Amino acid sequence: MATTKARRTNERFYDAYLDFDDQLCELMGVEKDGVQAYRMRMKEAWYEAKELIPEWESIDQRMELIRERYQILKQGKSKFDDVHGKDEDVVWIQIFRERLDAKADPLSKYSKLSFEKKKRNQGFFQRLANLFK
Repeated sequence: MATTKARRTNERFYDAYLDFDDQLCELMGVEKDGVQAYRMRMKEAWYEAKELIPEWESIDQRMELIRERYQILKQGKSKFDDVHGKDEDVVWIQIFRERLDAKADPLSKYSKLSFEKKKRNQGFFQRLANLFK
């Protein structure tokens, strides 16, 4: 049986994703689903980081899309012969892995930043209580 172009593309993606996920598992210190662990750590970050690191949101969205594509293939919701995407996902994964190695990914950049915890404004009753102290 001849292999279709879609199948070859999906197989390349699947293999690249598994390697990528393994690398993130090691980086994040988890046993499985390193991509999700990375995304969750991104969501825990200070809001200001999202403004200071311009690619923050686009990387999070891209990771979500490739994880969904992987889950569809893994769970058998669709066949490998069906069209799910292009090889650009594989290229993106390779580039992001290089950024991880070079410590140029968003979380590495974030870890180098420092933020001061913003002091919360006092509410009306707290200010009123301070007047009578």
